[in-house]
Amino acid sequence: MPSPLALILANGQAPTKSLLNRHLADADVFVCADGGANAAAKLGVVPDLIIGDLDSILPATVKKFSGVTARRIADQNSTDLEKALLWSQKNGYKHVRVLGATGGRLDHAVGNLSALVKFSRKLAVTFHDADGDVSVVGTERTFDVPVGTTVSLLPLTLCEGVMTRGLKWELRYESLALGHREGTSNVVVASPVTVKLRRGDLLFFVAAEPTAKSRRRHD
Repeated sequence: MPSPLALILANGQAPTKSLLNRHLADADVFVCADGGANAAAKLGVVPDLIIGDLDSILPATVKKFSGVTARRIADQNSTDLEKALLWSQKNGYKHVRVLGATGGRLDHAVGNLSALVKFSRKLAVTFHDADGDVSVVGTERTFDVPVGTTVSLLPLTLCEGVMTRGLKWELRYESLALGHREGTSNVVVASPVTVKLRRGDLLFFVAAEPTAKSRRRHD
């Protein structure tokens, strides 16, 4: 049997109802990280658990979800998303999808990306939003991405010995680092795509296929 899947809604930019429903269909449990519960309330979806320091939940959300288990963890050395990820790990959810981790405050978004790297050593974690999906490469990973898709390689630390296969602009044992060189807006020419590196924390971003509305906005 496949490993159980946890879906976490963080307190960044709220997903659309269709995006949330798409991931809920695959999830075995739905967890809101603190203020993510406010977005769930607006979207009319009831979580199985609310977890965090619970300082961002609106009174109306508390009232609406009065029957939902809320677990307050006052530890200020971890973010609300980290608390939700740790709960997932401890409860046997090896696969985790996170919505609402991007957008909103920049410092929160950067902190969430740090949590993605930290917990990807223990869990299969992917962030999803309306613009695309992001996950950690590790030392080697293969991605089943359609030809023509825009992808980016985003180094959070110095990444050395980066090699790719299946991209329009290939890397051959090269280095990437924020402030020096990133690998944004590449294009898939052969699938699956393989990314390898010797050391470093590298993210792989897969851009969502633009909708008719977004295409008109960027024309």
